[in-house]
Amino acid sequence: MSVMATANLKRPDNMYDNPIAFKARAMEEIKRAKRYPTFVSMVQFDISHINSEGEIENFESLDQFYSNLLNLVMRSVRDTDLVSPLSLGKIAILLVETPRDGAYVLLERLKKTIKYFLCNNTKSPINWRVPSKECFFPGGKDNSNDLLAAIEEIGRLN
Repeated sequence: MSVMATANLKRPDNMYDNPIAFKARAMEEIKRAKRYPTFVSMVQFDISHINSEGEIENFESLDQFYSNLLNLVMRSVRDTDLVSPLSLGKIAILLVETPRDGAYVLLERLKKTIKYFLCNNTKSPINWRVPSKECFFPGGKDNSNDLLAAIEEIGRLN
């Protein structure tokens, strides 16, 4: 059962269930950013370390837990931001027309939101960590945090 199937909600336009479709849309946005000099950023969260029902509280299954987390993330981003569950516990958010500073602000805000969710719904403080990654276009002078490289990895994550 997919993460969104348990939510029983209408799929928002900025939600990409399929990581390959998300990757294709991200590449379109990078092409647009090259053509009309603008910024594109992406943040990723990985809480896949929570992988058994014995680690969660307040939910009947991991699917329900991750579905609620995904809905929380969807409510926390702009309508223009694109969201994709890359796999169970891994979420990517493409921030269109968002420079590095804006991505960092969202990243910190979402980390706090996700950590609060984890504190309320997991049994152990060990599970309260929220690993994240951020990438940008255009990238840094040394190509660190390069969005193109991160998007290429998406197809290999599943």
